[in-house]
Amino acid sequence: MSNRASYREEPEAFVSRGVHHWPRMESSFRLILLAAILLPLGYYLIANGLPETPSDRGRIIASWTPAIAGAALLVAGCIGIFTATRSLVRNQDDAVDLKLGAGGVTLRGGRKIPWEQIESVTAITFENNSKIVLLWDRAEMHRRLELHLREQPQQANMRGTGGTESARVDLLRYPAAEYLRLYDSTLEQFKRRGIPVHFEKKWMFT
Repeated sequence: MSNRASYREEPEAFVSRGVHHWPRMESSFRLILLAAILLPLGYYLIANGLPETPSDRGRIIASWTPAIAGAALLVAGCIGIFTATRSLVRNQDDAVDLKLGAGGVTLRGGRKIPWEQIESVTAITFENNSKIVLLWDRAEMHRRLELHLREQPQQANMRGTGGTESARVDLLRYPAAEYLRLYDSTLEQFKRRGIPVHFEKKWMFT
């Protein structure tokens, strides 16, 4: 059984794995390769094709377009490689994004939050309607959870006020086909425990 197929079994927790981030890494390398072609072409056209007077707009646009496109692809590719590399090196407790248990939830780095400390949850869905999509992968979940936490008594005493703090849980690169059911059941567990869940949509382009 391939690695990709094995993740179609029902996952029990959101644990970041290398297979989740390799598609982003591969897309980034392709963007950088394309940028390596467009940037020299753009430089050549700019150096040899600009008109003597600024009135020939078509030639100016044709000369600058490859360079601008190549620079944009290079930046996007570097961002993709940077973020994918950071995710690929995560392991052990640092690879756990969200795990639910009888006593509460476990977040990245082994941070444990009791159920009673969670006041509410905001479930954020990211969308992208760009005509040109560079790093966005429609097969990924693109979700985030904001856990709004009640301050513990010692925190309130130190700050002198009550209130809430937030814990952010990024579930961006998980394959939707394998993890959407776990995501939905996670929200249901919050609701069953009397924790309100609010929904939001935001825009993301990378």
